[in-house]
Amino acid sequence: MVELFKNPSINWIGAKKYFIAITIILLVFGAISVQFRGFNLGVDFSGGTVLTVRFNEPHSPEQIRSVLSSNSEIDTSKVTIQSDIAKPTEMLIRAPELGNEAEKRIDETKRAIIRALQRLNPSGEDSAGKVNVNTIDAEGIEQELRQFDPLGIDQQSFPGVHPYRQIGDQIVALRDGAQHGFIRDILTLQSANFNTNTNVPLDQNKMKAALLARFYAGKIDLNLEGTTEIENALSRIDPLGIGGQANAADTYKKAAEATSKYRTARNGVIRDLSEIVVQDVSPDLLAKMDPFFFTGSWAIVSADVVGPQVGQDLRNRAIYVTLAALAGMLVYIAFRFQWIYGVAAVLAVFHDVMITLGIFSILRQEIDLTVVAALLTLVGYSMNDTIVIFDRIRENLRLRRRDSLVQITNDAINQTLSRTIIAAGLTFISVVAILLFGGEVLRGFSLALTIGIIIGTYSSVAVASPIMLWWQYLTGGTAGRNKLGGSPTVQARTGNRTAVGV
Repeated sequence: MVELFKNPSINWIGAKKYFIAITIILLVFGAISVQFRGFNLGVDFSGGTVLTVRFNEPHSPEQIRSVLSSNSEIDTSKVTIQSDIAKPTEMLIRAPELGNEAEKRIDETKRAIIRALQRLNPSGEDSAGKVNVNTIDAEGIEQELRQFDPLGIDQQSFPGVHPYRQIGDQIVALRDGAQHGFIRDILTLQSANFNTNTNVPLDQNKMKAALLARFYAGKIDLNLEGTTEIENALSRIDPLGIGGQANAADTYKKAAEATSKYRTARNGVIRDLSEIVVQDVSPDLLAKMDPFFFTGSWAIVSADVVGPQVGQDLRNRAIYVTLAALAGMLVYIAFRFQWIYGVAAVLAVFHDVMITLGIFSILRQEIDLTVVAALLTLVGYSMNDTIVIFDRIRENLRLRRRDSLVQITNDAINQTLSRTIIAAGLTFISVVAILLFGGEVLRGFSLALTIGIIIGTYSSVAVASPIMLWWQYLTGGTAGRNKLGGSPTVQARTGNRTAVGV
């Protein structure tokens, strides 16, 4: 095997005071940061919305952040936007929930992001931050009005149907009663006369002004709507004029399904209506869809909403999994070696995890499930390095019974030093490459491993073995008093028998 060092004779145990100082400094700085700044928990743990958006052409995170800032509901300082080098047209948008009532407001984040992204579509400024009245249902209108609350009645209780839901029902009825079930101009709502069966005074002018500010009348985006929504819109608009025929529902259902499949085959984004060439969507239907439908410049590939309670459960499970991994390793090493080795190895690995988390707190780097996966990987990787050194200590104890445990430990570290550095170095190069070129999606994972490999290698060499020697001293052994000489009595399992240094 390639050796970086020929017979090194570094006094690692003699330098333990310096290593202890380094460890204390790192742990204290990390603890101070955690105490006063806390962790920057990702959506996985804090709750919120994660959207994967695919565009018809590449955009930079800065461009998307600028677009999102057009919606005052979104605090872009708390939004994480990640691009992917492998998929330059995709963007991952993570945002915490809006408002104080997390469970109630959680889905509003998704709607707010979608409204902001409307700016990228052909309708541009006119639709930015607004909702298309031709695609929303009565319940959706109620939710929008309750959030905007133009009448100041959202917190009031009402018997029966909420006034905003009644207005939503009236808008949907107005749309369905229009030609082709399609509102071409949002000013159509100006001529409507809204009413509710409650005692709430309804200011028509205020309500209509709120509707014009919140909604727009536009074409239906085939890249944004789901299969069911496209089918319902086709059936309502009836572009072929076959609404009275028995096969109308089936015709529009097949057309919606075929359009969705075609969109999926085009990576989620159809560039133009004219490019759709599939069975069940005839050229005649496409031509008649044109006044009512369009293909936007982006589409939502996936949308995950994590409630705060789910986030808390995930956070607790992450802690339990990490502790369970450490406990399992402790039991195994205690069985394979001795309890003293198991405790030393687990404390060293726990030290690695704590320092890595402390650095994440200092850097304000987001912690999500990928970081937890990296920490668990780090636990196994660092433990492996430590076990290699402990195994060499056990082997040397069998062969060199008259040497002190301190000397044997120093020699074991030096003998495995080349192997430790080569293995860590190769892994370090790999994770640094991911950190530099893997994109934002893998940044947390790769950063945790990059920091962890450095700290883990350091702890395997400079932390685990001194802990083991210190434990021997506390339990009555003489290793702690013999420095680099003497002949302490120490035990370690060596296969089926016990080797004793005398």
